[in-house]
Amino acid sequence: MNKAEIDKKTDAAVLALEKRIWDNRIYHFFKGGIWGPNPLQSELLAAWKDVEKKVFSACGANRIGKTLIGVVIGLSVMFGEWPWDGEKIPFIHKDPRKVRYIGQGWESHVKTVVEPEMKKMWPKCRLVETKKNNQGVEALWKDLATGSTLEIMSNNQESDTFEGWSGDLIIWDEPPKRANRIAAARGLVDRQGRELFVATLLKEAWIHREVIKARLSNGEPDLSVFNVNADISVNVGYGLTQEGVDQFVKTLNKDEIEARIQGKPSYLGNLVLPNFERDTHVINRFKIPLNYIVDISIDFHPSKPWAVLFEATGPNDFHYAFDFINEKGNPKYIAEEIVRKMRSQELFVNSITIDPLSKGDQNAHVEAETVYMIMEKVFRSYGYKLETASKDKDNGISILNDSLRSENGMPSRYIFRDMGPVIEQWEDWMFDPETLKPSKENDDFCEVAYRIALRDTKWADPYDRDTRLNTLPDVDMGQVALG
Repeated sequence: MNKAEIDKKTDAAVLALEKRIWDNRIYHFFKGGIWGPNPLQSELLAAWKDVEKKVFSACGANRIGKTLIGVVIGLSVMFGEWPWDGEKIPFIHKDPRKVRYIGQGWESHVKTVVEPEMKKMWPKCRLVETKKNNQGVEALWKDLATGSTLEIMSNNQESDTFEGWSGDLIIWDEPPKRANRIAAARGLVDRQGRELFVATLLKEAWIHREVIKARLSNGEPDLSVFNVNADISVNVGYGLTQEGVDQFVKTLNKDEIEARIQGKPSYLGNLVLPNFERDTHVINRFKIPLNYIVDISIDFHPSKPWAVLFEATGPNDFHYAFDFINEKGNPKYIAEEIVRKMRSQELFVNSITIDPLSKGDQNAHVEAETVYMIMEKVFRSYGYKLETASKDKDNGISILNDSLRSENGMPSRYIFRDMGPVIEQWEDWMFDPETLKPSKENDDFCEVAYRIALRDTKWADPYDRDTRLNTLPDVDMGQVALG
């Protein structure tokens, strides 16, 4: 055999080897091999080996290999081991593994992104059985060696289609609707399964609160959650070039650059209270001292629970949201509940205000008592005044935001850790993208908060008889406050 023939056979063998590797690339997915994980993917894979971690997120810019690492982990769970080194993945059972991979729209995302990535990464040396759904997607993948399955679903399906299932892993490719997440996550309980979010966070703000910044009920970080975030540069050299990234940047506006290139959640730019941060403003409860003065704001809505917020101001003019009411009831009952809280906690009341809509249309219903009239009568019987709140919403929001972080970086407004519903509304309040005004959904405790902020309360000694607090003329303040 001459040199030319040897070279030809060598070239053919090299090409055959390269094809075999390429066809079974998941077996070569390790650093230093033919190709390997980028830094974000490496960090996620390392964290996956911590059995205490149950929820994972790999978020950030576009084109950083999020779907790829989602598919790699999904297939590895099916196989029961990391394919590139054979290390076993621990499970609490010996049954075939069950995985769900949930994309966005069937046509726009699953068919164009998820399904092709599955086909690319499934090793040709491993037998598989697939079934198509009525959208024409190969939606059910069964590994014939282990019997494990992976089911592809769409986030556009109704939440009840995610129920009635139990499995080992759910992979969310792009942000899911919260209702879908809750319905699907129930199926992880029996097997102590895991969740993986691989997403560019353009919407679904709840993920930032409940996954990225997950907290235990006492406010401490949830150590069972692991998050890694990266900008697009993490994948330069791993399938992207800087020239390609630079060209992509030219097509984007400022907000899109922050989300798609820098990996910053775009919805954070739509927050009404961007200065609110749990780590800064949420504090442990303490007993409100007797010399703190209290403002109370009431939001009335006939078809929803009432929202009542109690805020105390101390001698340093720091404000503390310390109590709330969020329940249904008639006006008399709610007013009496407010009085009960005031008297049981020995509060000195600076103001009690209510939504101006509580006065209703008195010209249309002359004979009827309005909500304001009913509550005012209750408060007056205990020696308190009820006032209508200001309607200056824009200024109130501005003052509230400024108090959360002033020009010198110091906050002057805090909230107690056990005020969960209030914290969530403050954190999630966003501008409506169509009207560009603050959203009217789940905003009740935001409304009462900005109305209190509008009062710009400064502390005054409640024991000083010259101090004018919220009592009717000739009423002994100490007797009213202490009952």
